[in-house]
Amino acid sequence: MTTAAQPSVAQILADNLQQIRAQLARLDTEALARHAGFLRRRPRKIPMAAFLLGLVALAAEAVLCLERVASVIGSVADTSYSKQALAKRLSPKVEQFLAQVAVALFGEVSAPARTRGLFRSFSRVLLHDSTVEALPDQLADLFPGSRNQRKKKRAALKIQFIADLLQGTLVQCSLSGFTRNDQAAAPDILAVARPGDLIIRDLGYFALPVLAASALKGAFFLSRYRHGVEVCDLQGRPLDLVAELKRHGHFDQEVLLGAARLQARLVAVPVPEPVANQRRRQARADRDQRHPPSRRRLLLMAWNIFLTNVSRSVWPAQCLGPLYRLRWRIEIIFKAWKSHLGLRQFNARTASLLRLSVMAKLLFCVLVCRFCQALELLGEGQRHVSLLRLARIMAQCAGHLAAALLGMTPVQWLERQLNQHMFYEQRKDRKNYFELLTEVST
Repeated sequence: MTTAAQPSVAQILADNLQQIRAQLARLDTEALARHAGFLRRRPRKIPMAAFLLGLVALAAEAVLCLERVASVIGSVADTSYSKQALAKRLSPKVEQFLAQVAVALFGEVSAPARTRGLFRSFSRVLLHDSTVEALPDQLADLFPGSRNQRKKKRAALKIQFIADLLQGTLVQCSLSGFTRNDQAAAPDILAVARPGDLIIRDLGYFALPVLAASALKGAFFLSRYRHGVEVCDLQGRPLDLVAELKRHGHFDQEVLLGAARLQARLVAVPVPEPVANQRRRQARADRDQRHPPSRRRLLLMAWNIFLTNVSRSVWPAQCLGPLYRLRWRIEIIFKAWKSHLGLRQFNARTASLLRLSVMAKLLFCVLVCRFCQALELLGEGQRHVSLLRLARIMAQCAGHLAAALLGMTPVQWLERQLNQHMFYEQRKDRKNYFELLTEVST
């Protein structure tokens, strides 16, 4: 019996790029633009689909400028498009519009079967995290950062990112200043959580009311326990967690948490002594010496302590640690985005250009994540794809990627860019090299 030949890497890439073009053609981009407030009247010159295709094609490039973006968008629309016209169109609403496009455009792909084991009870596995990038100080009013000892305003960009681990897709992305911390962003998950979802987040997002609200929506959660939160048994009697752990060495019970008495499963699994000691050394070194870690907290560092509303019949206690470590996937996405996919190369001359640059880089990032997922399906456990290595390669091939998205050969793409951008601008106040050379040679 013969088996069908597996598609090549080149074929998978070609298929993915063709799917993106097809999805753009089917996507009601005008409706998305109107919903975001980015478009208020019917576009007379540049269709939204052309605007987006040009932006996706340019997303892999380093620093985006208005002239370059306008030129490529105009080429896609087969018309002239000036940077002044593009500047007039840009508004703060471009952030929400492109975030919606990224979610709609880079939709679901099949998940590898091996990721379904302990996740088979959940429709999605939502990872929520954030990353911060410094900005020029002139943007401090729009994107406020921390202040130094002299109270000088700093600017910083905070990106909140929600992704589905199972499908390798983007669910939500938003931009804000650094001063909107993760606690303030914790309720963001409630806007996208659905019954059957699993939510995994770090302690920065720990908020009992949000955990309770997600459970009411029919979603599940997995979180680290935050030291200091009151723990009671189901009769409302306070539990001495340290005493319980000293007595039994581990813990796995339904408890009530905090003043709201949120019912959840608390699981404590011991860690090796060297790991516990390293945690204690780091806690003593990192904390303000005026508020050293308490003896109780130092003792609890000998265990990994988790909170969840997933039952023992679905997850035995020993699996919670490995499951929670999968949260680091979003950290790898951030590293790929920053190190290889150009997040740090945004244009921060104006707030509008900043938003356009960051969201264009987002499109490129989720495109690469989607391609990584498709390639992983090809291997199915034989050879695994490194997102970081793939990102580096894709960034190095920006021109080839743009040409493929626009249905051109690399030579045709290069020729178009040379014809449009290699010439001096006509200026009356300053002569270029060749004009000066002609002047002195005659």
